[in-house]
This record gives sequence, C-alpha cells and structure tokens, in this order.
Amino acid sequence: MPLSLLTRNMNLAPAVVTLYGSLRKGRADLVGGYQVAWTTTPAFFALPHLATSFTLDGSDSRVTGEVQYGFSGITLQGVQGRAGPGLARLVPGAWRCDMTANLRDVGFFWGWRRAAASGVITTAEGTCAMKQRKISLPPLALRLRGDGTDAIATLTGRQASELAEIKLRRARTLDIEIQPTAADIFPQFPRGGPINLSLTF
Repeated sequence: MPLSLLTRNMNLAPAVVTLYGSLRKGRADLVGGYQVAWTTTPAFFALPHLATSFTLDGSDSRVTGEVQYGFSGITLQGVQGRAGPGLARLVPGAWRCDMTANLRDVGFFWGWRRAAASGVITTAEGTCAMKQRKISLPPLALRLRGDGTDAIATLTGRQASELAEIKLRRARTLDIEIQPTAADIFPQFPRGGPINLSLTF
C-alpha cells in the first residue's frame, strides 16, 4: 500500500518533507536535504521476521544498517557510517554541535527476556551550543555492550576517562551513573561523588 494513503490523515514529524513508495520499498525526504531510503523483505532464519535495510544520506552524513522485527524482538544491527552536525537540526530543542559522529558496527536488541548492545560511536573534539550557552567537548567515545540481560553504554572522554554509564535493563529500568570527571565538561555537576539516577518505564 502506498505510504501516501497510509499517512493521509496523519501528522508527519516536522523533519519529514515528503514520503515516497511503500513500507516494502520507499524513501523519505527530510529537512536540510537529507534522505532515508529503505527496503523490507521477509526472512525466516531462526524465527520468521521482517528485515528492513536502510540508508540515510545527506551532505555531511551517510549511515547504513538494518532493522529486524518479529516474534523474538526488535534488532538494530550493522549500523555504520558518519552522522554530521546538520542532523541535529532535525530534532527540536537539540544542541547544535560542530562534530561528526562516527558509528562502527552499532547494534541494539530488545527482546522478551533480554536487551543487548554492541559497537562504538566516537566524536572528535568540538563545541556544542544552545541559545546563549556554549560548551567545549573533548574527543568522546560511547561504547556499547551487553551484560547478562542488560544493554550498557559507557561514555569516555580524553585518555579513556569514564564520564558516565547507562544501563538499560530488561526489567524496564534505566540506571544512569555520572562520574565526578564529568564536571570537567559540565561544571554544574558536583565533584564529590558520582550521581546515580534510576528511571522506570
């Protein structure tokens, strides 16, 4: 079924200009000249599921990957490429940064019994701004991994110093620990000890 019929009575996201094609094969034109193209095919390895390969293209970005969804859960796998600073303009209220994020074999899984993650996202040294606020950032790396039934993301800065760790637990809890070293970048954070937050969803 054409996407034009499926979305006829829907309010599209502000970043979406036009949709073409169908759920099986199509393209979305986004604000700023970006495009997302996708192709969906059925697959039967292990359990029947759908697999959607996608490509995001723009003047400063190119990201490819695949999403699989079925009875076992949702999997994002093989995500690679570069995400340029212009992509932030597609997100209302986001900080404006001048760095490009490099993605290397990024993956995420959310299933009935466990969550998992893998890959690395890195950025070079740069600056981010919002309204009158401006911060300078060192080179950063976000390393993703699985631990038991949880997905874990660890943010490190210069000389691999740990800044924060995020644990997405399959029990629908998000645990965040921010280290005192984060105050070197964000002065509003205390230096006396780590900050621990726990959110349920």
